[in-house]
Amino acid sequence: MSIRDRGRIKWTSLMLPEHVKELRDMWGEFKRESKPVIDEFSFSENEERIHYAMEFNFAIRFKVWKEFAGRCEEFVGRVHHIGPDDRVLKIECENGTFERIIFDDVITVEVID
Repeated sequence: MSIRDRGRIKWTSLMLPEHVKELRDMWGEFKRESKPVIDEFSFSENEERIHYAMEFNFAIRFKVWKEFAGRCEEFVGRVHHIGPDDRVLKIECENGTFERIIFDDVITVEVID
Protein backbone atom coordinates (compact mmCIF):
# COMPACT_ATOMS: atom_id res chain seq x y z
CA MET A 1 0.00 0.00 0.00
CA SER A 2 1.54 3.34 -1.06
CA ILE A 3 0.81 6.74 0.43
CA ARG A 4 -0.43 9.19 -2.19
CA ASP A 5 0.57 12.53 -0.70
CA ARG A 6 -0.48 15.51 -2.79
CA GLY A 7 2.33 17.75 -1.46
CA ARG A 8 1.69 21.47 -1.84
CA ILE A 9 -1.65 20.98 -3.54
CA LYS A 10 -3.38 20.15 -0.26
CA TRP A 11 -2.23 23.47 1.29
CA THR A 12 -3.14 25.80 -1.57
CA SER A 13 -6.81 25.76 -0.65
CA LEU A 14 -5.92 27.28 2.73
CA MET A 15 -3.88 30.18 1.28
CA LEU A 16 -5.81 33.25 0.18
CA PRO A 17 -4.29 35.45 -2.55
CA GLU A 18 -3.79 38.18 0.07
CA HIS A 19 -1.71 35.80 2.18
CA VAL A 20 0.44 34.80 -0.79
CA LYS A 21 1.05 38.48 -1.66
CA GLU A 22 2.03 39.31 1.92
CA LEU A 23 4.45 36.38 2.05
CA ARG A 24 6.10 37.48 -1.22
CA ASP A 25 6.39 41.06 0.08
CA MET A 26 7.89 39.79 3.33
CA TRP A 27 10.53 37.71 1.53
CA GLY A 28 11.22 40.63 -0.81
CA GLU A 29 12.02 42.87 2.18
CA PHE A 30 14.74 40.46 3.28
CA LYS A 31 16.46 40.80 -0.11
CA ARG A 32 16.54 44.63 -0.06
CA GLU A 33 19.89 46.36 0.19
CA SER A 34 20.69 49.76 1.61
CA LYS A 35 21.67 52.59 -0.73
CA PRO A 36 25.44 52.97 -1.10
CA VAL A 37 26.85 56.24 0.22
CA ILE A 38 28.59 58.41 -2.40
CA ASP A 39 31.15 60.99 -1.26
CA GLU A 40 31.50 64.40 -2.94
CA PHE A 41 34.64 63.43 -4.85
CA SER A 42 32.92 60.43 -6.50
CA PHE A 43 29.86 62.56 -7.16
CA SER A 44 31.86 65.24 -9.02
CA GLU A 45 33.93 62.58 -10.82
CA ASN A 46 30.73 60.93 -12.10
CA GLU A 47 29.51 64.32 -13.30
CA GLU A 48 32.76 64.97 -15.19
CA ARG A 49 32.66 61.55 -16.85
CA ILE A 50 29.07 62.10 -17.97
CA HIS A 51 29.92 65.50 -19.50
CA TYR A 52 33.01 64.06 -21.20
CA ALA A 53 31.06 61.14 -22.70
CA MET A 54 28.25 63.44 -23.81
CA GLU A 55 30.69 65.82 -25.52
CA PHE A 56 32.42 63.07 -27.52
CA ASN A 57 29.32 60.83 -27.90
CA PHE A 58 30.81 57.86 -26.03
CA ALA A 59 28.75 55.09 -24.50
CA ILE A 60 28.54 54.92 -20.72
CA ARG A 61 27.92 52.07 -18.29
CA PHE A 62 25.86 53.36 -15.36
CA LYS A 63 25.26 51.66 -12.05
CA VAL A 64 22.04 53.19 -10.72
CA TRP A 65 20.23 52.76 -7.42
CA LYS A 66 16.58 51.74 -7.86
CA GLU A 67 14.65 52.62 -4.70
CA PHE A 68 11.57 50.48 -5.33
CA ALA A 69 13.60 47.38 -6.19
CA GLY A 70 16.02 47.94 -3.31
CA ARG A 71 19.09 47.17 -5.42
CA CYS A 72 21.43 48.58 -8.05
CA GLU A 73 20.87 48.09 -11.78
CA GLU A 74 23.23 48.61 -14.69
CA PHE A 75 22.44 50.57 -17.84
CA VAL A 76 24.60 50.93 -20.94
CA GLY A 77 23.88 53.71 -23.37
CA ARG A 78 24.60 57.23 -24.55
CA VAL A 79 23.56 60.42 -22.77
CA HIS A 80 20.92 62.08 -24.89
CA HIS A 81 19.94 65.01 -22.67
CA ILE A 82 20.62 66.43 -19.20
CA GLY A 83 17.86 68.45 -17.59
CA PRO A 84 19.39 71.64 -16.13
CA ASP A 85 16.73 72.18 -13.46
CA ASP A 86 15.76 68.72 -12.28
CA ARG A 87 19.14 66.99 -12.97
CA VAL A 88 17.54 64.09 -14.83
CA LEU A 89 19.59 62.23 -17.43
CA LYS A 90 17.87 60.93 -20.53
CA ILE A 91 19.81 57.86 -21.68
CA GLU A 92 19.45 56.19 -25.07
CA CYS A 93 20.07 52.50 -24.32
CA GLU A 94 21.66 50.00 -26.70
CA ASN A 95 18.31 48.48 -27.66
CA GLY A 96 16.91 51.87 -28.75
CA THR A 97 14.77 52.61 -25.70
CA PHE A 98 15.15 55.67 -23.49
CA GLU A 99 15.65 55.63 -19.72
CA ARG A 100 15.26 58.58 -17.37
CA ILE A 101 17.77 58.49 -14.52
CA ILE A 102 17.95 60.91 -11.61
CA PHE A 103 21.55 62.06 -11.24
CA ASP A 104 21.49 61.64 -7.45
CA ASP A 105 20.77 57.91 -7.90
CA VAL A 106 23.88 57.30 -10.05
CA ILE A 107 26.42 55.19 -8.14
CA THR A 108 29.21 54.65 -10.68
CA VAL A 109 29.92 55.81 -14.23
CA GLU A 110 32.29 54.08 -16.63
CA VAL A 111 33.04 55.53 -20.07
CA ILE A 112 33.15 52.93 -22.85
CA ASP A 113 35.20 53.87 -25.92
